[in-house]
Amino acid sequence: MKKLISFFLVAITFTTLVLSQSNQFVELKNGTRIEGTVVYQSKMFKSPRLIVNDTTSYPLREVKAYQTEDGYFLRIEKGFGDDFAKRIEEGNIDLYTRTVNSFGGGSWVPGPNGTQMYMGPNFNSSQVEYFSKDGGELQKANARNLKRALADNVMSMSYLKKRDGLTAVQVIGVIGGIAIGAASVASQADSEDFNASGVIIGGLIASGSSWIPYFAKKDLTQKAIRAYNNPDRYNE
Repeated sequence: MKKLISFFLVAITFTTLVLSQSNQFVELKNGTRIEGTVVYQSKMFKSPRLIVNDTTSYPLREVKAYQTEDGYFLRIEKGFGDDFAKRIEEGNIDLYTRTVNSFGGGSWVPGPNGTQMYMGPNFNSSQVEYFSKDGGELQKANARNLKRALADNVMSMSYLKKRDGLTAVQVIGVIGGIAIGAASVASQADSEDFNASGVIIGGLIASGSSWIPYFAKKDLTQKAIRAYNNPDRYNE
């Protein structure tokens, strides 16, 4: 009996391993597809590459798409940044996301008594989303493109309308935060003791108005696409 149980456990483990490997692959730009266990490798001073079955190496510049245990990744061509985006929703509408890093230079801003203050450089990281409909052309997931693609689904459009409302909140909040900061600086133009609290508050308002709705907008985008992909059973 114990031998029989051990046999089934080994069989189940082997089957799981085979299925896991068969779901992973590398698709090259020339159309060649290589299946096996795929590992993304990135080493200092070396270009990133994909390793298949611990033996064969493929530079990312030769790859169109790949799938690992972390998910499916598609090349975004140069017009979108020449990078790979991860698929986070699959169906009639496929949704992809990638991380974009940017480094902003410092700038001079007005200070007290006609002086200027230097605001140092900053590092920003943001998520950019793309989608394709019925396996078609990849598009940026902005309001205009999404409304055109999802126009024939009422529930999807209701989510996108809510998303538009959050966009207005972002714009108004950012403008208001900047105005508060500018007014604080202007009111202390002739003061010897500069109080930065108004600038800080304005900055927090602008930042919060930008980032808090951002996450809500991202959630609404995904709900709109899920509703489109599952019109009969998606209900939220």
